[in-house]
Amino acid sequence: MVADMEAGLEHLSWAGGTLRHVDLLAIVVLPQVKSLMTAARTLRLARQLGIPCLGLVGSRPERPGDEERLGAFAAEHRVDLLAVVPRDEAVVEADRLRACVLDTAPDAPAVAAVAGLAGRIHEFA
Repeated sequence: MVADMEAGLEHLSWAGGTLRHVDLLAIVVLPQVKSLMTAARTLRLARQLGIPCLGLVGSRPERPGDEERLGAFAAEHRVDLLAVVPRDEAVVEADRLRACVLDTAPDAPAVAAVAGLAGRIHEFA
């Protein structure tokens, strides 16, 4: 099962602990400082809860060096960078149309990145 949780760390608290029994936690992270800081806290809490597999999904790198920054962060925190999903105008346009990007632009770069992510997640099954 895949669950897209709302942003926040309460899912990782001992009180809430909604995610306590997951097999893999994929943390979506932007290449900006606040997002990386939140990802570091999320990783720490996930490890305290004993979640066995952790991974990062880089989202919307836009500037030169953003992908390298995500990779360095992953290495520093001893976690796999499962995928990097680019900012993609096809996704923005599909959202504007209230449509699925798979229907409007199935060959879009973001679609390919998510397909690769699905393959990586399958490795953990």
